[in-house]
Amino acid sequence: MKLQTEKMLVEKAGTSIVLLDGSARFQRMPESELWDLFRAGDEAAFHYLYITYFPILFTYGHQFTPDRELVKDVIQDLFIYLKEKRHTLGPTTAIKFYLYTAYRRRIVRYLSQKKHNCEDAKGAINAGFDIALSQESFIVDQTTHEEYKQKLEHAFNVLTPRQREVIIYYFYEDFSYEEIASLMGFSKVQYARIQVSRSIAKLRKVLGKFA
Repeated sequence: MKLQTEKMLVEKAGTSIVLLDGSARFQRMPESELWDLFRAGDEAAFHYLYITYFPILFTYGHQFTPDRELVKDVIQDLFIYLKEKRHTLGPTTAIKFYLYTAYRRRIVRYLSQKKHNCEDAKGAINAGFDIALSQESFIVDQTTHEEYKQKLEHAFNVLTPRQREVIIYYFYEDFSYEEIASLMGFSKVQYARIQVSRSIAKLRKVLGKFA
């Protein structure tokens, strides 16, 4: 099975979304209902999911590796798998989290195969997760002066890649502690809370009087 039509539309559109006629109904639909339609074999629902989440997963994938073709191939393979197994998939009320979890697990495996060992794969992952300051509205607003932005950028760079990953999930993606723990493979939700707390404390320490 191929997804070339959908893939070409996404690549041609870049980060924009190309939607089929009538797809506006999916935008107003609860995620659980949309997912159930996809699981039941609705081709329009599948197309909507693919076109909507391809650019999101593409951006996410670049946090793990700069290899654009690998990032796209993993997305392609993930959606092929989901379509083939859709009748056996469980329900979800959070599609992006579901796809992030599946994609993260899959790209780690691909990186392990490409790098020939898990340590190299982990190294590739831990080199990523850059934070764009313009997206971090929880700290920076339009009136923030340049000195503060430079200090904040330095503070983010001081964080470990894993701490930056936690910050992205918690503040930018708005994932819960439970979701972060599941996504990052923590054995206890408490570990996600600790990671978030330590990351924020580290930011505040570096920011000094501005925090």
